[in-house]
Amino acid sequence: MGKKKLGSLVGSPKEKASALTIAIFIILIIYFITLIIPIIWAFYSSFNDWKEFRSFYVSYLDFPTKLVIDNYVTAFTKFEYEAYTTNISYNFLQMFGHSVIYATGSAFFFTLVPLIVAYCSARFKFKFSKVIYAFVIIAMALPIVGAMPSEMRMLRNLGIFDTFFGMFVLRMNFLSIYYLIFYAQFESIPMEYTEAAKVDGASNLRIMFTIVLPQALSTIVTVFLLTFIMYWNDFQIPHVYLPSYPTVADGLYYLANSGETAINRDPIKIAGIMGMTLPIVIIFAILNKRLRFAVAAGGIKG
Repeated sequence: MGKKKLGSLVGSPKEKASALTIAIFIILIIYFITLIIPIIWAFYSSFNDWKEFRSFYVSYLDFPTKLVIDNYVTAFTKFEYEAYTTNISYNFLQMFGHSVIYATGSAFFFTLVPLIVAYCSARFKFKFSKVIYAFVIIAMALPIVGAMPSEMRMLRNLGIFDTFFGMFVLRMNFLSIYYLIFYAQFESIPMEYTEAAKVDGASNLRIMFTIVLPQALSTIVTVFLLTFIMYWNDFQIPHVYLPSYPTVADGLYYLANSGETAINRDPIKIAGIMGMTLPIVIIFAILNKRLRFAVAAGGIKG
């Protein structure tokens, strides 16, 4: 009787998966296959010879008979896009650099400002902190239509239109879902840590950087990565606000629609697309463990 009761409390070490779990797993596998096959096809097609690629006798599932590295060289050196505001031509490598500056700076400030505001309103309880929280909820619920003309006029009046600094200024706001994420993260950290540090004579700034932020580091890195990907793939905003500094997303649009003989080949255009995804792949490879920890972690380690 005692063994039976103990077994019911502990549970079986191996539980059989239900039919619903197996069905969901199979659906996810099929979904993963539908996503990965086009990526694999695009990767080996970027090394394909254009005559072999356009041949009707070659299946799309066949690997190229020879690897053509020149597709990447041509895509990143021969293609040039002329900015209509300055009449300066930029190649893919230069536009690649513009994207790095724009995406990194925008992601940094779009992560930093909600982080600081959420920390202050979550860790320092005052009446205005509830107002800030409610204001963010209301601002996210209300649709913002027609903000672009006012933003452009503001940047022109400040003299920072068509500059990277102007784009960073636009990202210095906390009206986003990431404020709520940081708020929940900081509020879940026990105040006993802060009180113990104050007894030891630590300042508020030191408590923030040495005690609280390290416990939320995985969340911070995850938010930065997600915003970096968003701005890296952004086409419309840099095209409108940074006409003198075309990004790689801007250049890919013109590469896909270009009719120039030197680059008007599908493998070259696919090589340009694969080159654009390279930074995202590198970031995921480096931060893979930290991202998985951020998703799996559900509390604070003692």
